[in-house]
Amino acid sequence: MQCEICGNLIAGKVFLIQIEGAVFRVCGACSKLGSPVREKKDLKPAIQKPRPSNQLLKEPLLELRSDYNKSIKQAREKLGLSQEQLGHKINEKPSVIKLLESGKLKPDNLLAKKIEHALKIKLLVPPESE
Repeated sequence: MQCEICGNLIAGKVFLIQIEGAVFRVCGACSKLGSPVREKKDLKPAIQKPRPSNQLLKEPLLELRSDYNKSIKQAREKLGLSQEQLGHKINEKPSVIKLLESGKLKPDNLLAKKIEHALKIKLLVPPESE
C-alpha cells in the first residue's frame, strides 16, 4: 500500500489521519501532519424504521366541538374571568379570546388544549360522540 501523502510504500503500520476534513491512509512519517482518526469497523448502513407519531400513540383522533365558542364563553363567565384575564392566563391576546367566543376563529389543537386546561372543559372530542 502507498502513503496517500508522500507516495512511498508503507512497510509498517498504516495510519489513518484527518487533514482539513479529508481522511488519508499514510505512513508513520506523514502521520504527524494531521490528527489521528479511529477506523470504524463493520459499519452497517443504519436502517431507520419509520416511527409512529407520538400523538397517534397518546390519543385517538379528536375534533373540535361544533359549539366550542359557546362552551368557552360559558366556562369563562362561570369562573368569573374577563376575556383579558383568560387571555393572560393562557398567554394569548384578549382579541384572540374575543374572536374565539364570537366563532370567527377556530382554535388549533394546541390552543384548544390550553383553553381546556384553563377552563376545565372539553373542546376536543372523538368524532362519533357528537
